[in-house]
Amino acid sequence: MEIPIYTVDAFTNLPFKGNPAAVCLLENELEVELYQKIADEMNLSETAFITKLKPTEDFCSGARFGLRWFTPTHEINLCGHATLASAAVLFYKKENTNSVVTFETLSGELLVHQRGESLVMDFPLNKPEVQDRKKFNDILKAAVGELPIQDVCYCKTTKELLVRLHDTCDRYRLLNNEKEL
Repeated sequence: MEIPIYTVDAFTNLPFKGNPAAVCLLENELEVELYQKIADEMNLSETAFITKLKPTEDFCSGARFGLRWFTPTHEINLCGHATLASAAVLFYKKENTNSVVTFETLSGELLVHQRGESLVMDFPLNKPEVQDRKKFNDILKAAVGELPIQDVCYCKTTKELLVRLHDTCDRYRLLNNEKEL
């Protein structure tokens, strides 16, 4: 099996500048272990794997693709520069005929638009939901001590808890609280 692999420097038009990512074009999904071995071999911060979703489409004319990202040690949920690098391979190397490509990822759909010589990506809006802070008393106490909390929100997509301190908190109070912990 041969897998085309490109090394792309995102955020630049100069060689050896920007943020490098490896991009692999796959006809079909691979075993997770093989993704990991390839990413480890590439030894870049991320290796992106673009997969055709329909066997009848190709990388030159398809508008929707699967996309996964692996570091040398594990799979990740989202990588902006490797997504742009993937779109660059499709648009500039494979001469994809669409002005927009959609990637199906662990973070949902990511769209990359070709606008002149630039590529523009829409990041997912992972909107957090306000939570009852009583559910998180122990975590909040450990994280912020006695500082006044305005809101506690949770994002199901990223699995992150967001704590907004009251506007009366300033750096002085934060630093003093940090010393007390």
